[in-house]
Amino acid sequence: MSFLPREANQRRVLAASFVDALGTGLFLPLTVAYLSRVVGLSSMQIGLGLAIAGFAAVAAAPVSGALVDRYDARAVVLGCFSISALGFLAYAAVDSFGSFVALTVALQLASRMERPATAALVLGISSGPARVGSLAWQQTSRNLGYGVGGMLAGLALLAHGKSPFVVLLAANAASYVVAGAFVWRLPPIRPAAREPGHRAGYRAVLRDRPYAGLALLNVVVALHDSLLLVAMPLWILSRTSAPLAMTGLLFTLNTVLVVLLQVRTARRLAARGGIAASYRTAALSFVAACVAFAFSAGASTPVAVVLLVIALAALTRGELENTAGEWFLSVELAPLHLRGRYLGLFKASMALQQAIGPLVVTAATVHWGRMGWIALALVLGSAVLASRRLAAHAMSRPIHADTMADDRGEAAAVKLRSEGQREH
Repeated sequence: MSFLPREANQRRVLAASFVDALGTGLFLPLTVAYLSRVVGLSSMQIGLGLAIAGFAAVAAAPVSGALVDRYDARAVVLGCFSISALGFLAYAAVDSFGSFVALTVALQLASRMERPATAALVLGISSGPARVGSLAWQQTSRNLGYGVGGMLAGLALLAHGKSPFVVLLAANAASYVVAGAFVWRLPPIRPAAREPGHRAGYRAVLRDRPYAGLALLNVVVALHDSLLLVAMPLWILSRTSAPLAMTGLLFTLNTVLVVLLQVRTARRLAARGGIAASYRTAALSFVAACVAFAFSAGASTPVAVVLLVIALAALTRGELENTAGEWFLSVELAPLHLRGRYLGLFKASMALQQAIGPLVVTAATVHWGRMGWIALALVLGSAVLASRRLAAHAMSRPIHADTMADDRGEAAAVKLRSEGQREH
């Protein structure tokens, strides 16, 4: 597989990400079924417990960022994997709402803390323009793992009783052990030394107004995730004449497109420094997706199916461009000695969206119908364009030695500054 990264450590990170996501994909689709059928919790209890865990997890990424800026990133990742492995083994003992909430909060915190630490690992073992591509490969491995795990989980539903759930819980726990073995073989990724006079802590990150603004806007931009996971299936089921199987087919199409195109999109952006063009494309794609979703309601079945496929393709294109832009900025704008905290702030914005996003998109699409989709199109498009402007402003600032990658050429720096000045 020559198209994969050739460096051994990068392959180990990819293997760890794939195995981790495979285990999660095995059990995540069955979580609600397990809690309702086996544990006996009501739908209201499950929803409330997941919401509590989601809001609690918002604090995880900043904590992880602070730890990565002080300790070996491998230790943070291995600690999170250990908590997750033990937590999913303990899942089999959940027998009440209280134990479910306590365990879910712990698992969500571990999962959210692991993401910034893994990103720091990827950046630590990569160099030059390859860093953005490495982040793309890592996310692609995750998506592939989720897809394979989800398919295997569907087969498990064919069996009856508690045993299949217990087996998948154990498999998920084992996946963290296997992923941890790959991470253990990586070299230490220690934080960069802070130079005298440089601020430390999240106060310094928040004083970086363009970056803090980008993270805040990302709470809105990342609604595309809730559109895919929540709004789309609800819309198909309640407002269109499309067959129910379209939901699964569109999810699969999204996974395939991301796996095939994410690395290529990230590499193109990094090679050309086209952050402004990437955000512009994302804005247009999100608007097109929302409009297509809106007009799929009330259409005949063939027309609805075509519009839904167009909407999914546009939504995925926006996701690819926006995600590549986020990775590019996380590499270019974060000072080395605060990289963990910068990543932690951005990951916290994504966690906040995942906590409130489902409620927002459900209220918009279910209660407002087509006008809800139009409103989402305006909100998403405006947020992405505002991010584009802020990114251009951030890239136009003087570039310091500790802010940029240590081996990045001056020619690339000049190119990025000139683009930022044109956009600003």
